[in-house]
Amino acid sequence: MKSNQGSERKQNRKIEEGEGEFMKLREKKKPSFTYALVSMILVFSVIMVPSLAWGSKINALFLISWIVAMGVSLGTGTTYKEIQNGIIENCSKAIVPAMIILCVGALVGTWNASGTVPVVISFGVRSVSPNMFLMTAFILCAVTALITGTSWGTFGTAGLALAGIGISLNINPVITAGACCGGAFFGDTISPISDSPNLASAVSRVDLFEGIKHQAKITVPSALICCFIYFLIGRKYAGGNVNTALINDIVNTIGKEFNTGIITLLPMVAVIVLLAKKIPSIPAILGGSIFGGIVACLYQGDSLADVLNYFWNGYEINSGVEFVDKLLNRGGVMSMAGTAIMFFFAFGLFGILNSAGIVDAFVEPLTSRLRSKVSIIIATMLFGIFGAVVGASMNFAYAFAGSIMEPVYAKKGLQRKNLMRALGVGCTAMAVIVPWSLSTTVAIEFLSVKPFDLVPYNFFLMVTPVLLILWTIFGHDTKWLDELSEEERQKELENS
Repeated sequence: MKSNQGSERKQNRKIEEGEGEFMKLREKKKPSFTYALVSMILVFSVIMVPSLAWGSKINALFLISWIVAMGVSLGTGTTYKEIQNGIIENCSKAIVPAMIILCVGALVGTWNASGTVPVVISFGVRSVSPNMFLMTAFILCAVTALITGTSWGTFGTAGLALAGIGISLNINPVITAGACCGGAFFGDTISPISDSPNLASAVSRVDLFEGIKHQAKITVPSALICCFIYFLIGRKYAGGNVNTALINDIVNTIGKEFNTGIITLLPMVAVIVLLAKKIPSIPAILGGSIFGGIVACLYQGDSLADVLNYFWNGYEINSGVEFVDKLLNRGGVMSMAGTAIMFFFAFGLFGILNSAGIVDAFVEPLTSRLRSKVSIIIATMLFGIFGAVVGASMNFAYAFAGSIMEPVYAKKGLQRKNLMRALGVGCTAMAVIVPWSLSTTVAIEFLSVKPFDLVPYNFFLMVTPVLLILWTIFGHDTKWLDELSEEERQKELENS
């Protein structure tokens, strides 16, 4: 009996030892920096090369890159179950921003139908005068991007019209292009209905409107400085004559197609009031879109069936004036579906790489040298530019730089509001310095200038990073974790 029990114990010991050896063989290896670097190059080449060479859709490329990311992650001993858990965990962070961006699409559709967007644009183009033209171009493009949520759409509408007006005033097209580009990017950085701030909010895990408010403390003073510079430059053109033909076409067409009374501005006022009362983003934006639909029905005479179609598929108009049609034929939930899906693809990609420790291994040698808050802010901006270099896209730059730098802020005692602000500067305001980025190529197509022509007179590009660095050096408005309550600080650290 004792002999049998002894042999059983030996057999069990051998089984346990065998299982131990097997587990050692399957033990996850910590990737080296070289392995992480090669992995990152392979993964992001799948996105960068087709995008730059053939203009392939970056949304699809993000999903395709999952295969390469899974391959290099499995090479570290990471199991597929761990990879899948990484995807699920990271994609869960994209749910709220994806829902916000879908609500934004609905809002744009109903605001176009209600006359909110057309009336604001009509007022803007009527304010053009020769000596104030450059400053007006900056402001009008900023307002257009702010209320439409798209810098690209701004280039193709307000930017295109202003480029023509500038030529009629004998203003150097390069200066006009710089003003339009700077204004469009400024509006994009602070627009709650733009996908860029929503993605920045997602990757930094900051409330959208809290992040925009913190960012505005840098971008608004930068915009005011730019307005003053454009005002000074524009004074030399005070004797010019405005070609009013295009302006009259725009104003007359909007006046013919819409009732243009003050009621059209009520949806915008409603959203501002909701946000002022600290209503969360989704109900505030969704409420604004429904209010826009009500105004479209009761004031513009659209049927309920039409408004529901605008809500889902976007607004449609055929006025015969190309500028007006380009400006207003947009919006709807489905117009934002591609961007919302890309959020999941981008977050899922970094979830795969994080599950294997590849991102940490890549970032650690780079970020371990970051000692001061200034170096962290500058590194974030540089990673944002590098993201635009690699992925040719603002959205890619946000996902890339944000995912890399987000853990660094908590480790160094900085609130993630600072991350969102630095991302806005590096990924949006400075994106134009990458000549092959999608933002630059879209801008030069409509503004009829060369890529590097956008840089010298795009003062927003130059003023904003300088102001952010100065703000950071002198300690003004840098948010530290120790400024939070114990409960808020613990939550911030747990999220990181």
